Amino acid sequence: MDAKVWLMKRSEVCKMLSTSSSGLHRGMLEERYPRPYRTTNKSVRWKSNEVQAVIDALKVAEPVAVAPGAKKGRKRSVSSN
Repeated sequence: MDAKVWLMKRSEVCKMLSTSSSGLHRGMLEERYPRPYRTTNKSVRWKSNEVQAVIDALKVAEPVAVAPGAKKGRKRSVSSN
């Protein structure tokens, strides 16, 4: 059985991709995000399955070991005495 596909607004796409409207536009220009479909003269929508495919293709970040004693992973600052 196929998953249900629906048309998403720009705000929904931005929320799913954790980006701003300008970030979404930049991603479309760089061909990282799908382009929308025009539904009326003043309205565009994205297919949910295309947005989900972008999310599924993202790489998962590997955890990074933090040096013991370092505060929140930041380098220690050298104090001048």
